[in-house]
Amino acid sequence: MERCDIAVILTCYNRKNLTVASLSSLFQARTLYNEGNERQLFLSVYLTDDGCMDGTADAVLTEFPKEDIHIVQGTGSLYWAGGMRLAWKEALKDRKKWDFYLLINDDTILCSDAFVELFRTHQYVIMRHHNAGLYCGACSTFDGTAFIFGGKKYRKGLLGKAVTVVPDGTPLPCFMTCANVLMVSDNVFETVGMLDEYYTHTNADWAYGIEAVRHGFPVYVTGKVCGLCENDHPTEIMEAEKIISMTLAERKAFFNHPLRGTKDRLYFMWKYNKIRFFALFFARKLNIYFPRIYYRLVPYRPSES
Repeated sequence: MERCDIAVILTCYNRKNLTVASLSSLFQARTLYNEGNERQLFLSVYLTDDGCMDGTADAVLTEFPKEDIHIVQGTGSLYWAGGMRLAWKEALKDRKKWDFYLLINDDTILCSDAFVELFRTHQYVIMRHHNAGLYCGACSTFDGTAFIFGGKKYRKGLLGKAVTVVPDGTPLPCFMTCANVLMVSDNVFETVGMLDEYYTHTNADWAYGIEAVRHGFPVYVTGKVCGLCENDHPTEIMEAEKIISMTLAERKAFFNHPLRGTKDRLYFMWKYNKIRFFALFFARKLNIYFPRIYYRLVPYRPSES
């Protein structure tokens, strides 16, 4: 029997039901894979509880075998990137070497064949590149009408917007990666390391894909959907109308909040595309101080009242 040890990395904050559902889907996908393959997957989950007040940690320890779960207590202000790094560091304490690190978001439900698809991508990459790489699991909405997270490529334009690579049945190369489902081979980790320590919440997973590409590793998105999640991001129209209705003080607080990720995004652009950095910097200033002018330059269609 071939053994494959995977450290599963995730962080949570007051989403008990979602976290338990995500982990349930993870272990179900592991069971399905192990039933049909000589390679047997052994999962160890490292979960940062970043100050949860809804009993997430207790629910997880009750629901799943304690030997498979490692809870790491956060400070309550780590946000996504900080929580993921803390869990990853804990995984490194337990073993000298893991075969893979699997990063997942706790609001993502893995498809039953997620591991089948991830390892199909791994074999595809090995055959084409003779080197293990970084594999991003494509994610769609629950109704399957939209692909919302996965591998990304830049779309032309000064503001540096990125578009999701739509899976077509065959693994496809990409440039940036979303960590809703992201499998990191050990050789990528040995070179690239963990998520960049600078990031607080956003863009750390995008940057990880870019760093892997820069170091010569193949970075691919799976050919089929590996995860399902809700598209809980507001539309451009909803966000525009919200920002316009704010006071100046409210807009400053909104854009400077870690969840908004202005600091993270500017750092990302400065590091990877300085032309886009200056465009983004001035666009953010304009959006804060003169949002109506900003949205005349970046048109949107107001919703009907």
